[in-house]
Amino acid sequence: MKAKLISTEGPYLEAVLEIEGELIHVMDEFSVDENHSPKVGEIFDFEFSNLVDEDESWESIFSGNPDRKKGIEKLSGWKYRCYGQITKISPVVVDCGLIQEEDVISTNDEKVVGDYIAFTITRLGGYPI
Repeated sequence: MKAKLISTEGPYLEAVLEIEGELIHVMDEFSVDENHSPKVGEIFDFEFSNLVDEDESWESIFSGNPDRKKGIEKLSGWKYRCYGQITKISPVVVDCGLIQEEDVISTNDEKVVGDYIAFTITRLGGYPI
């Protein structure tokens, strides 16, 4: 996907990107190497690299999206609540609109495909590709 760098506080600190018209706060994993990092205002190819909250219960994940939403909501800093639909297993992939997240849960049960869930990303990050 394409991202535009709006601002950054530096490597491994908070950065703001514009992706598909939305402002997204991420951990800056892309300006570590000054010679190859995007500059403010530059558009570059970007891929998410996220850390999912592994302490959420199965029940919380499966009951957290009764409205069947797809999307992400900023909680604080680079922490987001994600809402999406399971599209496949092996690995489990969740379509959250802007983000396609893998391995939120682990299962081989095909009955979960199509279910809507909610989960928390404790660190939304990414890097240029």
